Amino acid sequence: MIKEIAYAKINLLLDVEKKRTDGFHDLKMIMIPIELHDTLTFENHQDIVLDSNIEIENNSVIRTANLMKEKYNVKDGAKIVLNKTIPMGAGLGGGSADIAATIRGLNILWNLNLKDTEMEDLALSLGSDTLFCLYNKPAFVYGRGENILYIESPNIESIYLFPSSINVSTKKVFQNHRTKHNPRRFNRLFINYLNEKYDHFFKKTYNHLLKTTLKCYPELRKQYKDIKRIDRSAFMTGSGSTFYILSFSKNDEQLSEKILKSGLETIKTKPKA
Repeated sequence: MIKEIAYAKINLLLDVEKKRTDGFHDLKMIMIPIELHDTLTFENHQDIVLDSNIEIENNSVIRTANLMKEKYNVKDGAKIVLNKTIPMGAGLGGGSADIAATIRGLNILWNLNLKDTEMEDLALSLGSDTLFCLYNKPAFVYGRGENILYIESPNIESIYLFPSSINVSTKKVFQNHRTKHNPRRFNRLFINYLNEKYDHFFKKTYNHLLKTTLKCYPELRKQYKDIKRIDRSAFMTGSGSTFYILSFSKNDEQLSEKILKSGLETIKTKPKA
């Protein structure tokens, strides 16, 4: 049996540069993998079968397995068990993480011996965040997700995620987004990050999609305001619907108490080691 861990991610910075002629958008992002994860196991089987703890329509794991079976002329099947804990439609990259884990797992199970470049091409063909999720390392990601520069991660002790029952459509958010790219603003922040001036970075970092997401899903506004009352530097990851607060201290009892008193559902995690 092969076991793969599919790690979630958060965006520390998300800038929408422009809309491309192919309908996608060029982005500039700083992303880090976090310990919150799904787990997938792979065993030999005559057919491709998925056993998941959550029913997911048009499951990307099955789509990935079928594509790999056809592309590499694989005669065997696979029984895949998916234990999903990353919320769906939450901006945490759960679908992309599952695709990347499936590529890694089936590459081993089926003895494909794919080169890194082959797995990377496969990942890019299946999603924008999937290449990042293939390796799970802090990175500056730009373009549609095909360009990656691996960087250091800030010394973040804890991450408090505030999931929502609202499943945000990334497609809908991008369709309604109007680009307002400011290269100087982004460049200043990126230089601060690279120079490890994290205080400056986190005071000014942003997610270009925040206003658009709140406009498309106004029911998220109350939750966002409630979280901002806990910590004004609360962020949104991806196109939503998850907001998060970072803690840089091992002793964050005061923050924990404020979160507990808020009554908001919270998932406490940390950057992937």
